[in-house]
Amino acid sequence: MLDRYLKANARERQQSWQILFLSLIPAGLLGAAGVAHLEKTIETIANPRISLANLQGQVVVRGWDKSQVHATWVGLSPRVELDTEVLPHKGPAEKVHFSTHVLDPLVSGKDCAADYTLDVPVNSSLEIRSPQGSVQIEKLQGDASVESVGGTISVTDVAGHLSVRSVGGNIEVIRPSGRVEAYSITGNLHFVSPTSSKLRGSTTSGKITYEGDFAPGGDYTLSAYSGDMEILCPPSASFELNAKSVRGRLENAVAITPRRHAPSPPATGYSLLGTHNTGEATVELTSYSGTIRIRQQH
Repeated sequence: MLDRYLKANARERQQSWQILFLSLIPAGLLGAAGVAHLEKTIETIANPRISLANLQGQVVVRGWDKSQVHATWVGLSPRVELDTEVLPHKGPAEKVHFSTHVLDPLVSGKDCAADYTLDVPVNSSLEIRSPQGSVQIEKLQGDASVESVGGTISVTDVAGHLSVRSVGGNIEVIRPSGRVEAYSITGNLHFVSPTSSKLRGSTTSGKITYEGDFAPGGDYTLSAYSGDMEILCPPSASFELNAKSVRGRLENAVAITPRRHAPSPPATGYSLLGTHNTGEATVELTSYSGTIRIRQQH
């Protein structure tokens, strides 16, 4: 009897210690193997400055009609945490800065990853640095600046000045209406239906694709070193063209009127100078060894 009593007591003590131990572990760690999930809502002015620094993971930013920033943060490892700085400390925020802080300097790869989803006032100005993560921005009236090393960048319906830079990631810009600057070294650039009057894009070995019209009085400059370039424009587009490829090819399928006092350019070759329709916009295309193709949209 005494032996059974002692064994029962031991089992009860073991179960009590197990319950106490589990109660000390955060519920999020028990349910998601170390994944942390946070949400914050910050009252702001109508046009705050929002900045974000992430190392790896996905960043999604969407404009909305509220004077609030709603942030959802998911840390994929217990070795990272979210830091938030709000200025001023009282009243509606004028500046909000988010950053992913790594608790262990020896961690790397996915242990540094975190995902962000931000809903921000539509008139916000935005600055994002995400070396190895993807960035997606939608519906902003303010300026936006994005920098990445290897991540892809997609920007849709931004009306302010847009500056996008990536070393190896692809860049896609859809329906911008403000000034656009997009640069990559090995990544591709893709512009879709711009209404911007000033657009510059440059890549070293990536491909450049431009689909859409050119605004009257607009200035468009696209350059690549070894990458190809494809321009798809409607028959009604009106632009003055200066296209050249030093060692590549130039393939043109739109009607170009040669400049006065200039020799007639060939349909294919190294350079093409002239106007399409009345030449209201200025389009400059340059490639060192890539092929430049100019075609009409169907």
